[in-house]
Amino acid sequence: MRTRRGIGALAVTCALTLLGGTAATPALAAAPPLDEGFADATATQPPAGWSVDNTNVDGMRTEWQGWSFHTPAEVVSVWGNSGDRGSFSRAEGMTAVVHSDANRPTQGRFSSVLWAPEVDLQSGDGAVRVVFDSHYKQGQAPQTAQLVARFDDEAPVVVESFARNRLDEQVDVSIPVPAGVDAVTVGWSYAESSNNWFWMIDDVQISEAPPADSTPRILSASKPVATAGATVPVTIGGLRPGQQLTATWGDSATPIPGIPVADAAGETSFSVTLPQDLAPGYVALSLGGAGIVSTSLEITVLAAGDPDSATTEPLLWFDGFEKDTWITTGAWSLSTLDSVVGQYGTDRRHAFTRASGRIAVAEATEGAFSGTLTSAPIAVTAGDTLEVRLDSHYRKRGGGQQGSVTALFDDGTEAVLRELSDADEESARLRLPVAVPAGASSMSIRFGFEAASAAGSWMLDDVQVLRPLTPLAEGVEADAVVDIFSDVQGATTRLSQNVLPGFRAMPQAADVLVSNGDLVSTGSTANYTSYLSALAAGGGGDYGTVVSTIGNHEYYGSEGSAVYQKRFLDSTGMREVGGQGGLWGEVLVDGQLPLIWIGSEFYDYAAKTGSGPFIDFSQEQFTWLRDRLAHWRAQDRPVLLFSHHLLPYSVSGSYARFYKNDYGQEEARFAALLAQNPNVIMFNGHTHWSPTLNDWSAELRTDPSLAHAPTVVNTGAVTTMYGPSGDWEEKAVGGADPVGLRAALYDDRVRVTVYSFSSTGATEIKHVDVPRPTAAPVDPVDPVDPVDPTLELSTQSVAAGGRVTIAATGFPADTEVEIELRSTPVRVGVATADVDGAFRTTVTIPSTTPAGAHTLAVILPDGTEVTAPLTVTGAGEGPGGVAPGSGGGDAPSTGGGLAATGGEPGWFLLGGGLLLAALGGFLLARRRRAGS
Repeated sequence: MRTRRGIGALAVTCALTLLGGTAATPALAAAPPLDEGFADATATQPPAGWSVDNTNVDGMRTEWQGWSFHTPAEVVSVWGNSGDRGSFSRAEGMTAVVHSDANRPTQGRFSSVLWAPEVDLQSGDGAVRVVFDSHYKQGQAPQTAQLVARFDDEAPVVVESFARNRLDEQVDVSIPVPAGVDAVTVGWSYAESSNNWFWMIDDVQISEAPPADSTPRILSASKPVATAGATVPVTIGGLRPGQQLTATWGDSATPIPGIPVADAAGETSFSVTLPQDLAPGYVALSLGGAGIVSTSLEITVLAAGDPDSATTEPLLWFDGFEKDTWITTGAWSLSTLDSVVGQYGTDRRHAFTRASGRIAVAEATEGAFSGTLTSAPIAVTAGDTLEVRLDSHYRKRGGGQQGSVTALFDDGTEAVLRELSDADEESARLRLPVAVPAGASSMSIRFGFEAASAAGSWMLDDVQVLRPLTPLAEGVEADAVVDIFSDVQGATTRLSQNVLPGFRAMPQAADVLVSNGDLVSTGSTANYTSYLSALAAGGGGDYGTVVSTIGNHEYYGSEGSAVYQKRFLDSTGMREVGGQGGLWGEVLVDGQLPLIWIGSEFYDYAAKTGSGPFIDFSQEQFTWLRDRLAHWRAQDRPVLLFSHHLLPYSVSGSYARFYKNDYGQEEARFAALLAQNPNVIMFNGHTHWSPTLNDWSAELRTDPSLAHAPTVVNTGAVTTMYGPSGDWEEKAVGGADPVGLRAALYDDRVRVTVYSFSSTGATEIKHVDVPRPTAAPVDPVDPVDPVDPTLELSTQSVAAGGRVTIAATGFPADTEVEIELRSTPVRVGVATADVDGAFRTTVTIPSTTPAGAHTLAVILPDGTEVTAPLTVTGAGEGPGGVAPGSGGGDAPSTGGGLAATGGEPGWFLLGGGLLLAALGGFLLARRRRAGS
């Protein structure tokens, strides 16, 4: 998750960075109050004392490059009256204007800052009041519009950001002045824009004034989520330097201690620890204090998640690179995707949507690369058929580049599972079959990467070894079937003549149809009439249930959020579906497969004009979703969850700028809820990105430490398909047919298949099999027997050169182990557990072993070990001191590690463990993961 910084610490984002972080020195200083109506300005010449700093404005229309000066009538005359240009009623005469609609530079984006004259501060009132008439229309990201201030010669800080439409308004802002400041310069920054809209200002007044009450601004998560007993970090901005914020829980009058006073930037940070016995629900944090407007921060409290999961694909081993368990040669490193992009730049590195937490990185940008990355040994069974899976992002740049995945077995066998060399393979899930040789009991996975200098890179994450599902039998019928499409947006002919007839022609008919958002282009009655006519003409009435989710386009238009929400519910008939009023709800498909949908309860199109965030959940909806997911997980049921919108870095397109903020303030708690429910298969529309891309479906690890995670699927589009363009943008895929999906429940899996629908019928593009959850837990990290391995020694003390018998239980069946004597490790034997996980063997202590405290360690193939203390005395001393070859002691080990035959030694007949207890000899058993 990325953090945001507030008024004091956040320098003017894009524009001032591009301008070197400083503005031109004003032509003159003014004493307050300053009053400017721009009457003396010309098109390219600001009033006396004002200045404009531009970046990359070449190619823009003459006299309209960056901030310029025109009357509203001139704006309309040159650019037309559409898009609210002519509605700046507050303006009188000349105004300051920056206009980007149909006015872009030759290439890239431009930035422009309008600076007022420096104002000398004389009264010491403690604040500066800035009042101006403003007419701002929001464009799409990454444009930013900000009111900024610079005190004396310090770096500018953001006073207020304009992130939505704010048309024809008067802005009145109080800016606290730090102690010791003599002057302030106010600026209007319009940054990183290209073919967006405009900002117009007039009648600027800057004066000294007493500071207004501070309004706290939540700079940390605005809807934080935590479990009982967890610590929640809180950062608040918008305060005056030195102000003391107070915070209390709910109805409690006791302030939370230890909150620092606001720093020079007007910010303070503190942490709140939730009570251990706090029930799941919501708790309010009340913020206030002297001169501070009362504000409330609501924290969502979730029950502690249960990390244990199991599916019909038994997971033998998982490593997400969150621990240092790998052996490297060369320059392989463990990092994060953000760090890699920060160090080397984008160039498609950032498109690794599957990355979560730490990742493994081989990077040849700064020099030739040659190295390997090898896992610890993984316990396997001879003759088994397994699959190695991993998330992979391979960038081919330059010549002489190659990657490889190799399985290394303890019998000396090596098997190359995959080679990569000649082409990019972005954000892929590699599925590599591997057969365990007859003589093997452990396997390591080795990644190799060779590349010339200035070549490409390979990034890896989430390596798994599992026993895959068997192929689905031909012709087998599913127990439940759902047909799915999304993003029609006016492509009604495609819907009625291609998609729906293609579904209905399939061998097994579905009883439930889901339209996953953006049914229409805008929320007008005419658009719904056209959509519903196409749905009926294509056979939509043949389905027993039709579920429609609300997208963003259903809210588009000038009639307001409430009107569009009502029209959606009434037109689609969703009020009667799912039992919750239609925006969210649940049906049980064919009595077996839970299908849940959710939807935004508000979107202000007039303010956001198609930009995110799009999602607004009530407590009621979120609580209902939490409880329903908990209900189905407790029953080990797979759940189909539909949301038109998507989380960032989930499926294809989710890294692009336009799709990175769909959930907004809802993101943290929604992601945390998904992490607790790996049995969910989530379907997202919105991007229109082609299902031919590698990350059409993915496992969404919002908690990178968990082996099991929800599956997320992109539902594509009935209308135009899209794909990547450059680093951050997208472009239409020419000639692509509309697509739809079918989800089918079988005994051991849910199969999700995506089809293209042409005039000749449906063609499968690909499918993903999601294993069903099961009740039996499987440890994804250390899958040994559920009984903890234990050791018993025949003696706690032995002479150098003597023998010790080891009796062991609780080990994996048919597994060979090594036995070492330590401090300095010396291998003293091997053994093989029987079908019950037990073995007994006798080992000889080397005669050169120094007297003193030592340890016997039994080591499994995956590096797990169990140890017991042993004291070694001088040769011939102690109860175990029988010289080699003397004929005393137990029978020697047979070498195969099986239980010895013949009579038991006397110590065992006396009740082995009881005698050891009397001698203080119960084992200290310890399990550890190699390298942890």
